[in-house]
Amino acid sequence: MEDRLAHRLVALALALMPALALANVFGVDKREQAPADSDPLRWVGELYSETDQFQTGSAVLVGECHILSAYHSTFYRRDGNLNKPSSYVVSRFMLDPDPDKPGSFRRSTLARPVLWGEFSRWSLRGQSEDWALLQLDDCLGREVGYAQVASAGEKARNGYGELLFAGYPQSRRTLGGVTLERGCHAWDYGPVFPIVGVDCAFERGASGGPLMELIEGRWTVVGVASYRSNPVEEPLPAYMSKHRNVMVSSDSFSARIGQSLKLAAPSRVPADGQGDATPSLAGVHHRD
Repeated sequence: MEDRLAHRLVALALALMPALALANVFGVDKREQAPADSDPLRWVGELYSETDQFQTGSAVLVGECHILSAYHSTFYRRDGNLNKPSSYVVSRFMLDPDPDKPGSFRRSTLARPVLWGEFSRWSLRGQSEDWALLQLDDCLGREVGYAQVASAGEKARNGYGELLFAGYPQSRRTLGGVTLERGCHAWDYGPVFPIVGVDCAFERGASGGPLMELIEGRWTVVGVASYRSNPVEEPLPAYMSKHRNVMVSSDSFSARIGQSLKLAAPSRVPADGQGDATPSLAGVHHRD
């Protein structure tokens, strides 16, 4: 048992270190590139280190002035280590990819962590705390709306339906738009519950991106992308726990971030009246 645990923790440490862009894909790669001009895709952005000047992950608007991401994305350093958690670790949240300039964004603002989990890459309990809430200098959620977060305990009680993942994996930045995968599913749990194995394809840059479910007509964050187990280059024939991609369930953080968010507030319609105000993926298509 101790050998298996040690192997799992070493695999996590390697997964969090700089590496080739490997995505554990199960069966057919269902990822698409899509314009980020409708809900829920326009709420998802890229997280960028202001200190080290490189992309550390993805994030999603969960309030007018707040974004949610992974702890290790929020505090990640270029040398592969993590900064000491502090509100002085400043990131830049970039939103609205420019369709004419792949890899560029039309909106951005500084983001500072205000709440975070007790993350550790060396323990299973610590792995389940891979989340962080950041406050934005400019409240971009007032302009484009934001996702709600599932209520605390909801996923433990009801399980997971069909999932949607969105983010900005580094290997696909030149393709333009946001990377989207529909029809993902949760397959296994634990050994600590908030750790959930999913068949969505994760790779570098995707960490911190939201996994969402359409619940009562609203796109709802039910987890954040955390890490890949034993990443491989070639697609796997079917889901395998050994190579599972891991999300941290919203049950890990929902109650703790609730005081900073108005979870029951409806999504706001942009001031100019443009874009879809209702949950829609109309117009999403393959670009590659």
